[in-house]
Amino acid sequence: MGRHFLLCERERDLQMPRNVRQWLPPEHLCWQVLNVVRELDLATFHNSYRADGQGGVAYPGTALVALILYCCSKGVRSSRRIEQACWHDVGCRVITANRKVDHSTVARFIRRHRDALASLFVQILALCGWRGLMDLSAVAIDGSPLQANASRRSNHRLEQLEATISQCEDESVITPRHLILR
Repeated sequence: MGRHFLLCERERDLQMPRNVRQWLPPEHLCWQVLNVVRELDLATFHNSYRADGQGGVAYPGTALVALILYCCSKGVRSSRRIEQACWHDVGCRVITANRKVDHSTVARFIRRHRDALASLFVQILALCGWRGLMDLSAVAIDGSPLQANASRRSNHRLEQLEATISQCEDESVITPRHLILR
């Protein structure tokens, strides 16, 4: 009796669903990121582009913010790696509507909106903490080399960290109290 294997015909057309909603299960991280980005105030990103229809076509700020957030949450921070992920990662393909975003576009967007992205990070942390998605006592900086004092006096307790977070919320335009689901 012969062996019984599945056929692997790579030369034939794949029958991918036309609707990207069917590419990944509903609990996949990319859908969660898109839901969070939908709730954020991205007016700063949109208002920085011309409204008169002149100039080249730009990617929507929501798509690039979602792409950067999704890739960062997976540990991909390099603009060149984000470009590669737009080909290899199905979540990135869903976020970008199956477009390959160039690394220079990602780098220019990050450079242009550095301050807005930093305040957005505080909004996202506050939203996740408010919803109970993460324990804010375990938040760490991205590992960038910083001058710091590692003495016992410079270590902070949970109460001090919560005070710092509330101070950041006060300085931010949007606080978790404003991020009520619509």
